[in-house]
Amino acid sequence: MTTRDQSGWLVVGVLFVTLFLIWGPVNAGGVFFLPVIRSFGWSRAQFSALGGLAAIAAGISGPLIGWLIDRVGARVVMIAGTIGVVVYNLALSRASSLPEFAALFIVAGVAIAASTILPCSIVITAWFAARRGLAMGIAFAGIPLGGAGITLLANYIVQRHGWRAGYVAMALPVAAIVVPALVVYLRARPPAFEPLPGAVGPGATPAPAALPGLKVREALQARSLWLIAVAQLLLSTAWVGVGAHLIPYLIGVGWTPTLAAEVVSIAFVFSAGGNFFFGALADRLNGRITLGLVCFAGAAGITALFYAAHGGALLLYLLFFGTVGGTRAVLIPLVIVDSLGVKHLGTLLGMVGIFATIGFAAGPIIAGRIYDVTGSYATAFWLFIVLSLLASAAIFGCRPLAEERSRVASAEPSAA
Repeated sequence: MTTRDQSGWLVVGVLFVTLFLIWGPVNAGGVFFLPVIRSFGWSRAQFSALGGLAAIAAGISGPLIGWLIDRVGARVVMIAGTIGVVVYNLALSRASSLPEFAALFIVAGVAIAASTILPCSIVITAWFAARRGLAMGIAFAGIPLGGAGITLLANYIVQRHGWRAGYVAMALPVAAIVVPALVVYLRARPPAFEPLPGAVGPGATPAPAALPGLKVREALQARSLWLIAVAQLLLSTAWVGVGAHLIPYLIGVGWTPTLAAEVVSIAFVFSAGGNFFFGALADRLNGRITLGLVCFAGAAGITALFYAAHGGALLLYLLFFGTVGGTRAVLIPLVIVDSLGVKHLGTLLGMVGIFATIGFAAGPIIAGRIYDVTGSYATAFWLFIVLSLLASAAIFGCRPLAEERSRVASAEPSAA
């Protein structure tokens, strides 16, 4: 293994730890759901709307975060965002009203966006080419594995010491581990004189102008960009909507809070395995085909939830939805690279991320509102199944980069 390889995989390890300890508490949010709303007398839709505010804040701030990464580097942006994560968790432990929670969830959205998915995707793309899918899968496995471990920890603390102590516990590992790791070990890109693994020819890492891909103006004319955006919107709405209400749903069909938390933790373990498997599969096939198949599996998993009172149905949920539930973060950047290239990956991820943000905001609110009106999640689950299948159709409709480039080039003389 070359020095370049060692440095690259060290960066992947740092990103794994970052995603584990920052997204773990996010995925453990269901543990706080019922204790918080019972403490204040809020409805499920109200608490779900807080997550929507965080998602909107993340989406709106995405272009600015991408701009900052281009100018000051991913390392500085990630460190600042991580400090923000510590601050909002500590502040949540002292919050006592809905407006306070709302303001802090907005801070959370910006801080998480600055410290995790967008900069991590850009850093991995800069370090890897031939094994980019595998590297993405390993790093982003930190999201579900963090959810698995931290959901159990958060449930233990909340059940015994209350939700306020739970939020404090979410902040401490980020402050003690993630911030020092980013400061000491993270390198946002390899040295310019080192060749990019998997690049054709013996030359050095290509300059940005030489990177393959469409310009932003060209990408805006490409069908694939908008199909990816639609798929992001649909999948975020459906899959985040399911995840945000899974623990309350399982409790409602007869599982205890502890068993429900354990099921969610097991689902996160399955998701980590899915990130490894589907990231490597995307290296062999491509991101488009892999994500299209993943959407079908997600729809099948949601279907199994209708029978979640039975252990066999929960196993099917784990095998299908649990395995693919975290793969969007791995596969969407690869789909963009397949169809639009890497030239302006950060900008395009920020643009597509706006649609994901809308879904993040809408999904939990839709599910919560449907439950408040009907007393059941059944209608929400049917809706989310349909959205997953429509997302698959959108992804399969994306074109390879060469075809998109050709179509954009042929359209420009016609427009002139």
